Amino acid sequence: MAFWGSLARVGVATALVLSTAACTKETIIEKEKAAPKNMHQSFSTVSLTNACDTATCIKIQKSSLGKIFLLMASGVTLGSAPQWYDLKPLVVSFKKNNSSVALVGENYTSIYNEIQGVNLIQSFRIVEEDETSITFDWGKGLSSFIADSPYDVDAPRGKKDLTENSMKSIPVIDSFVENVKITDSNIELTQLSKIRSTVGRVGQNQVLTNEEREESLTMNIQIRAYNLGADFKKKEYDKSRRVGFFVTKVSKPSLSQDLTNLITKWDISPSKGPIRVRISNAVPAEYVQAVVEGVNYWNKVFGREVPGQEALVAVTGVDPQAGPEDRSIMIRWIPWLDAGAAYALGQSDPLTGEVLRAQVFMPAVFTKVGSSDLVELNDRSPVAAVNGAIACDFSAAVPKLEKLLREAPESARLRLAQDSVRSTVAHELGHALGLRHNFAGSFSSKVTTKELNAATKTYLKDLNHQGLETSTSIMDYVGGVDNILMAARLKYQALTYDKMAMEWAYSDNDTSLDEKKSLYCTDDDIAFANSNGLDVYGCERFDAGNNPLARKFLDAKDDKDTMIPVLFASIIGRLYPGDQPNVVNNLDQVLEDTKKWAVVSMAPLDFVAAVLQDRVKNGSPENKFASLKSVKTGQALYSKFGIDPALTAQKAQDLKAAEIGGYANIFRKLAINSEGEIDFGWYRTQLELFKQSAYLKSGKTLAGREYTLSDEDQKKIVKFFEGYAESNEKALLEGLTALVPKIDAEEKSGNIAAKVSTFVGAGLITETDAQNITGFVTSLLTVSTEQTVKAGEGLQKEIKIPLRKLSTEDRLKYVPLLSSVSMKAPMLPAKNLLRQLILADIVAFVGQADPTVNVPALTPEDLGKLATNLQQKGVIEVNGAKWLNGELKLISTLDKLN
Repeated sequence: MAFWGSLARVGVATALVLSTAACTKETIIEKEKAAPKNMHQSFSTVSLTNACDTATCIKIQKSSLGKIFLLMASGVTLGSAPQWYDLKPLVVSFKKNNSSVALVGENYTSIYNEIQGVNLIQSFRIVEEDETSITFDWGKGLSSFIADSPYDVDAPRGKKDLTENSMKSIPVIDSFVENVKITDSNIELTQLSKIRSTVGRVGQNQVLTNEEREESLTMNIQIRAYNLGADFKKKEYDKSRRVGFFVTKVSKPSLSQDLTNLITKWDISPSKGPIRVRISNAVPAEYVQAVVEGVNYWNKVFGREVPGQEALVAVTGVDPQAGPEDRSIMIRWIPWLDAGAAYALGQSDPLTGEVLRAQVFMPAVFTKVGSSDLVELNDRSPVAAVNGAIACDFSAAVPKLEKLLREAPESARLRLAQDSVRSTVAHELGHALGLRHNFAGSFSSKVTTKELNAATKTYLKDLNHQGLETSTSIMDYVGGVDNILMAARLKYQALTYDKMAMEWAYSDNDTSLDEKKSLYCTDDDIAFANSNGLDVYGCERFDAGNNPLARKFLDAKDDKDTMIPVLFASIIGRLYPGDQPNVVNNLDQVLEDTKKWAVVSMAPLDFVAAVLQDRVKNGSPENKFASLKSVKTGQALYSKFGIDPALTAQKAQDLKAAEIGGYANIFRKLAINSEGEIDFGWYRTQLELFKQSAYLKSGKTLAGREYTLSDEDQKKIVKFFEGYAESNEKALLEGLTALVPKIDAEEKSGNIAAKVSTFVGAGLITETDAQNITGFVTSLLTVSTEQTVKAGEGLQKEIKIPLRKLSTEDRLKYVPLLSSVSMKAPMLPAKNLLRQLILADIVAFVGQADPTVNVPALTPEDLGKLATNLQQKGVIEVNGAKWLNGELKLISTLDKLN
């Protein structure tokens, strides 16, 4: 693992590569350079003799010198988590001089014929020679590797300069060739190597230093005759970028910076037979069928599901130690529970793009379970029905399920774990088949929120549920329930984008691509936007649904609405662990561990705010999102300045969707109860329902265990929840402030509206929105109970004044919602009405404390000193002065708005 990690740290994508350069020239190799297909006609091993006293001597026929071969190498790293990696195949030949045989990389990158050259890979000592053959000693094997990615991309915004001939070399310090074997199809060698690598580390003061270290590799090297067959149909990438494949780069005559990108794909013609997908017997028995279903998904995509006509065929029970094989994809199961990702590697012909073999790596982490998503799938019930009618098998599809500990019953978890495995295998096989990520798959989904909610409630109850196309592509990243429902869909139907992409790749029909079916957005698009300080709306990793704005809003709402049931599911599941049927853990410790989840998260509203609000920095626009259209046309920078018509239209459309229904409805649906009042007590209401529930006393956990809680345990749990009532209710209102325009608090003078640093985007606030927002703000800033303070001469009077629900500081956070500038809507009447309401309370209080003061006639300067003057006169006490100062501060802030 150390070597693998070091490559990532020095910026190499995923593996080592032996190569002459990053691109190759599209050319037909002369037939006279074709090597015999049977490698025994070109090579043979040699018995130990005086001339060759090692087991690494190889005899080559002189007739095969200068012939073209293909070198393919795969290796395994050392460390506690060994990793396979594949090297990019090389087009090579053998050449001879008086004392040596050279293995050289043929230069098919040349853009002209006037100057030719080859890349020396390794020279070997000749030990014997006769009229027809030469015997040379392979010795210690290859003495260096070249670091390069086994995959290439079309890089639409980058160019490669073919005049560059340097390579990143990783030297081999020492090596040992374990064996040499020659078959009809290959020379095969196993080389153990010690290499020197450079690791970049960031130290103090963010200074990058390079550290050299020694690491070990075990490399399998195969050399075979290069296939000159013309039956493989090459295909150039889609220049309009409506679909994405990995590519091999082929140079064009006379041009050093204009390349042809040939997509990587397999030869799936029936005459070649199916691609064999070899499944390691390390895959646990309960997941083998899910892996096979992940394989068969691609037969649905190719339209070749009839037995005997499949494009891919699954082969189970393969030895985990098996090496790569031609026309095969090896699926390796890694029992690694804290690995962050599965991955795939492939090797393709550098001249045509034909994929020759590949590997997929599946860490066991994808079988973990998340209680929060399980509660959603259980129709928001935190425990299983006693009669077992709801099968609570659950597995997280991706490591995104981090909210709560993983809990589920074995019978139920297995089904969902298989869903997770199926989708992850299908995703990685997509890479092995040549496809790149498509993060716009969920954005292109036609599934409605209503359909999603219905499926969420019924999925676990229906063993034959066919899922939903929550993304048009398995090459997307989706999480939680969306991934589960998509994974179920894979058993029944090909996803729209995947089918469209493969139909295009394996046909001559370039008109089959239709962005109305599915958009395409990949890592390059995200990177390009990020380089401009932007995100691509609708193209985010682990976003969900065709309306990301609504889905994030619903995430926050659902977290609030299910706060206590979800948390109780986690508590009871850890108290009675499903995998330890005779264990009951310590409740005090379980509750202590639960504290980190005890306050609702409104973090999704940060995304909503970032989408809806235009931003200004140092007086200039600096927005956060760009549309996919602006990114693909290279105009993302305009989005930063608010010049992105496609994004503006999309935001307005998504905000008006039924799930939200306008800007004001975000506040209403999160903070207003059924009586039309601000729901300050939402958590306590939820808690009262919980205290009355039958499952507080006994029931069955989501892990399938019966439980009974003593009166003392029930009291502890209730007391735990009661302790977070105030924190949760405050968290909701604090979360909503993300949606409020921000004002530069450092400005001490001038008009506040002119100092707005964040404001709601133009066209997003309707007249109805404006009216509803003013009603919400007015209620929020004036809602109160009563408090009694002493006032008047000698402080003899007891006067009742409003006790505001929120502090002055919290109330001031919402004032910008009444700014006509920040809201892009006329808010002046509402601001004046609120001012009148607050002023009336002030006048009533001051009138009883000192009837000589005419508050409405005071200047702003006198108003600012009013509380101090009255306190100095002895007509109000400290609490009265504090309240008055707060109300006057609110008046002052309102007066600066316009």
